[in-house]
Amino acid sequence: MSEETRLVIKSGNVFDSIEGKINENLTIVVENNEIVWVGDEGSFEKEETDNIIDAAGKTVLPGMVECHVHLSGTGDPQYEREYLRTKRDMYNLIALDNAQKHLVSGFTCVRDAGSYKGIVSSLKRILNKGIFAGPRLVGSETGIWQWGDSEAFGPQALIDFDREVSVIQAGVDNVKYAVRDQKKLGADFIKTATTGGVLHGMESQVSFVLWTDEELVAIREEAHRLGMHVGCHAHGNDGIQAAVRAGFNTIEHGTFIAEETAKMMVEKGTYLIPTRSAIVCLASSSIHKQMPPEVQTKITECYNKAKENHQIALEKGVKIAIGTDAATPGNFHGNTGLEIKLMVDDIGMTPVQAMQAATIEGARAIWLDDKIGSLEKGKLADIVICDKNPLEDISAIVDPLNFSHVIKDGKVMAGRGRIAYFSPLQKIKLD
Repeated sequence: MSEETRLVIKSGNVFDSIEGKINENLTIVVENNEIVWVGDEGSFEKEETDNIIDAAGKTVLPGMVECHVHLSGTGDPQYEREYLRTKRDMYNLIALDNAQKHLVSGFTCVRDAGSYKGIVSSLKRILNKGIFAGPRLVGSETGIWQWGDSEAFGPQALIDFDREVSVIQAGVDNVKYAVRDQKKLGADFIKTATTGGVLHGMESQVSFVLWTDEELVAIREEAHRLGMHVGCHAHGNDGIQAAVRAGFNTIEHGTFIAEETAKMMVEKGTYLIPTRSAIVCLASSSIHKQMPPEVQTKITECYNKAKENHQIALEKGVKIAIGTDAATPGNFHGNTGLEIKLMVDDIGMTPVQAMQAATIEGARAIWLDDKIGSLEKGKLADIVICDKNPLEDISAIVDPLNFSHVIKDGKVMAGRGRIAYFSPLQKIKLD
């Protein structure tokens, strides 16, 4: 399709993600990378050069938003061994491959919550140039991690390297400098942590708050001043509360969120990204038995509480967006459709709520709702055409073979589980 050729998606059943309903038999017209018309098929002037996709009987969705992945990781349960067998420059190609897995599964925007320095910001520029097919990327670079937040493990050379690339000196002025440093590296948002993690060593406590309130406020103030939102890894309730009090925008995981904390999040408009896929994969017998004993203990504790607490958060009205934490053990890239289904099956969302969480709520959570998340005139043309209606059967969203077309920036980039865009000169025609 040339720059002058319009893309017309004809007579589809269009999901209105804002109102949460299907509008039947609508046509969408795209010029370059923007939606310029949504309405009745007979109400706009046709052009002979229009590239027409007949979507009759199909469901037309906004491109979906995946809010928490790690593109430079693979999901290999033996990740410690993988570190020893992966050259630094291999991570760039791993990240590209993983980004394309998300694209073919219908996710036209992906938020990376931490990868090695320079990988995601560089890949974002490559994908924006159209050199390869890939989703819209929002990256946090390495994130901001105080050196005492997790017990270090691995070969000493790896520990020394991690310290070199991630150590942040304590104090308000130093965390402000760290935010500026991430911005200069190419970060779109700031990612930090107020608690330890499930996969870290036995001294990495999920209940302990890692930053002072003053440091957290400084991170948020400086990030917002520079136009960046702030996401916070937090499992324990105290760590969640600390981030919410400081005005952070998203809570990642939120495993032990309490009822009073959920109410605080509702009052402040804080989003929860539950990443249920991560704990479900870790708790599966095949993965659980491969983890160190102290990690097995934490997996069991978190699995038993996450479902119940996330249900409470939903009941109290906490805003929820979709994210998987893809690259944790057994949690492979390209399976975010399953996270949407888990929101329905495990947490109690309706299919409409789950699809809103995957579209407009995800866009709002990461400050991109003026550009993506709904199919409206003036927004970017990120569109997925599905053979089935996921509002009737949410499992339809799990299998990429159900997607005849995945469109990003007005270009058909994938369909039927495969990449269809390779360069401006070579494309595969889809049905």
